[in-house]
Amino acid sequence: MTRPWTLGARLLLAVALTVSAIAVGLAQQPAPGAGRGNFASNFTGTVAVGDSSNMRMSRIRFEAGARTNWHTHTTGQLLLVEEGKGRLQEEGGAIVELAAGRPVYTRPNLRHWHGAAPDMHAVQFSVYSGDLKWLEPVSDDSYLGRKK
Repeated sequence: MTRPWTLGARLLLAVALTVSAIAVGLAQQPAPGAGRGNFASNFTGTVAVGDSSNMRMSRIRFEAGARTNWHTHTTGQLLLVEEGKGRLQEEGGAIVELAAGRPVYTRPNLRHWHGAAPDMHAVQFSVYSGDLKWLEPVSDDSYLGRKK
C-alpha cells in the first residue's frame, strides 16, 4: 500500500526537479566563446590577441543637424557611418563629409566632433578605449563652416 505524498514532500520534489532541469539546460548550452573551437586555430601565422576588455562601442542615430560636443579620446576613435550622411571636424581642420561605409580614425587626444549632415540623418558606429573627455558644444556657425 502506498502512502499519499505530503504537501512538503511534493514541494521538495518540485524544487528538486526544477533545479535539475535548470542544471541540465545550462550544461547543454555552449560555454562563452564555444563554437569557435580552439581560438588559436582560427588564425594562420603568429598573432597576438590584444586586451579588449576596456573597449567601448556605441551606435547613435543623429538626426539632420545633430552633432556631438567637442571631445577627445585618449586612445583615438574608430568611427563608421552606417547609413545616411555624417560630418566630422578635427580641431583646426576643415569639415569632412562622411559617406556611409567609409571608416574614419581620429587620433588620440585630438579635439573633434561628429554628427549628421545638415540635410540628412546619420547612424554612426563608434569604437574606442581609454577615456572620453567631453568639452564645449559646437556652435551652429562652426557646424556650418561659417567664419566668424
